[in-house]
Amino acid sequence: MAMVKINQKNYEVPELTFRHSRLMEQMGLPVEGMMSRNYLFSAVSAFTAIVAKCEPEQADHLVEQHILGGGKLEDIYKAYANAVQESGFFKKLLHLDGQESNRKKGETAEADPLKGEEESQ
Repeated sequence: MAMVKINQKNYEVPELTFRHSRLMEQMGLPVEGMMSRNYLFSAVSAFTAIVAKCEPEQADHLVEQHILGGGKLEDIYKAYANAVQESGFFKKLLHLDGQESNRKKGETAEADPLKGEEESQ
């Protein structure tokens, strides 16, 4: 099981499901923005609330403390992007299941999973 370190504490990352997508949407992350860096803060906040099993306000506080303590927002976002890409539900929902075979061996879509898609539009 994957882990993410937020504010000096390790959290287990669950496999993301429909329930998680609904929670993320309620926290301001629209389904069409789930893999868009335009919603970076919403994604990090919602993901933190899910892994820390807390309310959105507490998640925001954890992220803020993480950054003030020298942590990087990008580390949480990478864990979020990986969790989305590893989720069977999200692979189907976001049509990610075919992208894995197109990725070069050893390459990950950590930083910006839709970079190529945005460039082609």
